[in-house]
Amino acid sequence: MRCFYQPLRAQNHKGFTLIEILVVIVIISISIGLVVVNISTGGAEEKAEQEIIRLQQLLRFAHQQSVIRSQEYGVRFYTTGYRFMQFDEESQQWADIQKDRLLRSRAIPEPLELNLYIDQLSVDIPDNTDEDPVIEPTNENLTASSVLPGNTASQVALNVAEADKIKPQVFMLSSAELSPAFEILLRVPGSDIEERLVGLPQGEYNRVLDED
Repeated sequence: MRCFYQPLRAQNHKGFTLIEILVVIVIISISIGLVVVNISTGGAEEKAEQEIIRLQQLLRFAHQQSVIRSQEYGVRFYTTGYRFMQFDEESQQWADIQKDRLLRSRAIPEPLELNLYIDQLSVDIPDNTDEDPVIEPTNENLTASSVLPGNTASQVALNVAEADKIKPQVFMLSSAELSPAFEILLRVPGSDIEERLVGLPQGEYNRVLDED
């Protein structure tokens, strides 16, 4: 019995090694450093960095899904957010992605503002989804019954024309390519706080840091 319990006592009294103590000290130091940085820099810079990283990751994920599913995806940008869309072959229209919670429409937190550039030129984008045209009846109804009761042929044609306006500014192709190449500037108006992200034709999405 003594031989059985003696090793257990020795294990119970085993202390921390020098490496374990050093690791704990480093973790505590990093945690304190992060708290100090957050307090000293304020929330706007942190928000901008978090949002540009989130957008980068979502763009990469969406493009991967486009390739895997052999469907054309796209992004429609607003000054206050963005929405992911996919091309519906049946209706021949762009529609919001419905079955993927990650690719839902998203708003960026105030006071951030999103600006879109294509070919180094600023693109005029809506402030939010409220500025998108209201499509009624839906395109599904149009394809099913052509002209609904009470709608003339010209009204139907107008609805289709309006629906064509609600489409992405950037297209993620199932061939893994991106069209067109673009740049996103996420900034706080009236300050020097800004984050940049570029989308390249080969389907890469890269942050642009100050030192670049």
